[in-house]
Amino acid sequence: MDLYTLTDTFLPKDPIDDFVSAIWTERYSVAGDTQLVVPATSEMVEKLKEGTFLALRGTKEVMTLETQSIEKGLMTVVGETLPGFLNERYAWFQKPVTLVDAPKIIDYTDETRKPGEFIAHVIDKMVINPVPMVSGYATANLDWALEKIPNLSLGPIDTSGEIKRLTIPIGPLYDGISKIATDEGLGISLYLELAHPDTGYSLKFTTYRGKDRTSDQSVNPLVRLVPEMDSISDIKEIRSISTYKNVAYVYYKGVITNHYAEPSMPIPEGFARRVLIVDAEGEPVGRKVTTQQYQQLGGGTYVYYVIGPDELNAFLDQHAKDALANHNYIRAIDGQTSPQNDYKYGVDYGLGDVIELEGLTGLISKARVTEYIRSQDKNGEREYPTIAAI
Repeated sequence: MDLYTLTDTFLPKDPIDDFVSAIWTERYSVAGDTQLVVPATSEMVEKLKEGTFLALRGTKEVMTLETQSIEKGLMTVVGETLPGFLNERYAWFQKPVTLVDAPKIIDYTDETRKPGEFIAHVIDKMVINPVPMVSGYATANLDWALEKIPNLSLGPIDTSGEIKRLTIPIGPLYDGISKIATDEGLGISLYLELAHPDTGYSLKFTTYRGKDRTSDQSVNPLVRLVPEMDSISDIKEIRSISTYKNVAYVYYKGVITNHYAEPSMPIPEGFARRVLIVDAEGEPVGRKVTTQQYQQLGGGTYVYYVIGPDELNAFLDQHAKDALANHNYIRAIDGQTSPQNDYKYGVDYGLGDVIELEGLTGLISKARVTEYIRSQDKNGEREYPTIAAI
């Protein structure tokens, strides 16, 4: 592993080749991390002090070293990729003029963007182009110019999926966006695009979605790990109906409605009928109706929302779907990619891609490549992905 530190302007500085062990992990929807074990010398303490940037040849990801610990003549240093630093900034937005009685600083909800666009929009407004809150609706006395992350801009942004209603809460920025990315199956990255001694450096924030490499599509070549080809090892397979439910009775304000896991199939009866009771929490999301214009605090448009039968049914259906999704017929495979695997990471598949795993019984399961790990110790170097069943 070709590790080296970077200056504050992300230029190469010191090579790190005298280590006992090193692990470098990059992840899809959350920040990656690194751990180095090196001799506890004064030189190493200085080279790998907290706040130092660490790079690895062959990747644009950068780690920020955060913790040193020394014991028995060895120093362990740990850090994380740059997205984790976004927790040093907060997500907070001013109250829209449509919410008359809301606090001045509130959670931010948007229903006009796709998930990848929404995350990028939040990053842009918080740490790339923050706009001071100085209107009558919200005032936040921050050092707005200093909230920017220098030389950061948006890179490629994922535009797949559907426009949906998304919310990021007030709080640490990374915590908010990583939860949305995980929930929506998106990748996020804050990486070093370039660094030059004369022209400076450039950081990029990007959202992306892994490619579908399963048999459900024909655009990308199929990637299927099968035991007969020694491409997957240490196989674990499970099939269970112990928690399976196919009927949900949803209780809401004294009324019970019934919902089925597979509405297009015959209604389950007898021993095939497995019932779940669900308490619906919250309130349905109303639809926008014709607005009236009012002038207040410099002007504004008040939007009115109406909850009708369609909105109520969608609210109840969603509660049923969420509950039934947590009570599936379990058919899952897990395993590890073999060293003699015919598929090469970075060529045949990459971080975030969805591939197939075939078990010993012939069961085929989808799995996502959630992280890629590089490690080196006295036993040599290893590189391998982590795959998680979907």
